[in-house]
Amino acid sequence: MLPLQQYVLEPVKTGDLDDETIAEVFKVLETILGSVYDLERFKVVVERKLIEKFGASVVSWVAEMGKNFFIKISGVRGANMALMFGYYCKIKAGETLEECEEWALSQYNDDLLIKAKFRGTRSLQDLAAHQVACSIRNNLVSLERLPIPKLTKKVVAKFVETANI
Repeated sequence: MLPLQQYVLEPVKTGDLDDETIAEVFKVLETILGSVYDLERFKVVVERKLIEKFGASVVSWVAEMGKNFFIKISGVRGANMALMFGYYCKIKAGETLEECEEWALSQYNDDLLIKAKFRGTRSLQDLAAHQVACSIRNNLVSLERLPIPKLTKKVVAKFVETANI
C-alpha cells in the first residue's frame, strides 16, 4: 500500500470558467485527494465524481510528473456561458443572451488545468483511520461500535465513504 499523501491544488489554466465553478471543482478534487491514495484509483474516482456533479459532458485526464500531477478537465459548464446556434458561447457577467450580439460572442473555453503539488505524507491518525476503513469496508454500523474517539470515527467514515466508489 502506498502512503497517503497530501497535495495542494493550484489552478494553471482556468479558461472562461467563473470563480464559483472553479471553487466547486476544487472542492470535489480536495475531497477525493483527502481519501484516495492510489493514482490509478484517483483517475477513476475523479471522472465519476465530476460527472455526478457537473453532468455527463465532463471529461478528465490525469498526468503524473514526479510527485506532482496535473488534472485537465473539460466539459464543465460555467455560469457565464450560453448555448447559441449549437455552440456554447461566453457572455459577460450580468448580461442575458438576448442582449448579446451574435457577432460579438466567442466560443466558450471550458478547459481547466490544475496542478496537484505534493506537500507531504498524511498524519499517523490518517494512516490508522485508512487501515480501519479497509478492515471494516462497507459496514458503517460496525464503525459506531468501535471503541475509538469520535474525531477518529469521523476520519474513518470519510475513508469508508470513498472506498464504496
